[in-house]
Amino acid sequence: MVPFDLLKYYNDMNKSRILMTFKGAISQELLVELGALVRNQLQHDDKIQRIFAVFVEMAQNILHYSAEKDWLQHIGKEVGVGVIVISEQEEMYSISSGNAVSKADAERLEVQCRHLNALSKEELKKLYQERRKQAPPEGSKGAGLGLIDMARKSDKPFEFSLQPLTDDASFFILNVSIHKTAK
Repeated sequence: MVPFDLLKYYNDMNKSRILMTFKGAISQELLVELGALVRNQLQHDDKIQRIFAVFVEMAQNILHYSAEKDWLQHIGKEVGVGVIVISEQEEMYSISSGNAVSKADAERLEVQCRHLNALSKEELKKLYQERRKQAPPEGSKGAGLGLIDMARKSDKPFEFSLQPLTDDASFFILNVSIHKTAK
């Protein structure tokens, strides 16, 4: 007997209009391959650049910041573990990610996400430009622009949640929505 009902999983994914999903360790090499898959799957859509940019940013966040790590022998490196899903609804695409974060990071992320969601598109653009001129925030593996850029690309305030995972970690879920037609 099969221990996992793959047909139910397949049907649930079809019902939810899942275009792409990945769960596991994300290396830079895998990110390139998944990025090519996303581009190929959405090549017909004029929103591909925004969808692709958000997807890449989410994958990089998992790669660099996930509290859950996996050692990949073939590259000799420890990388982050998480999940990314791209789905399609009637009027929009949703790009979602989830990964473990430390309690301290969870608190910082909640404050940052609430702040970004409260800003207008013009304020987000200004913040992005100002942040580009500054040194990266402490502990950042990039310029600290990822969440700001995703907020700018989202056609509505992004959705996020932090759910308890262990005593020391939470599961951070982020969802960015991109309308199919100009809004």
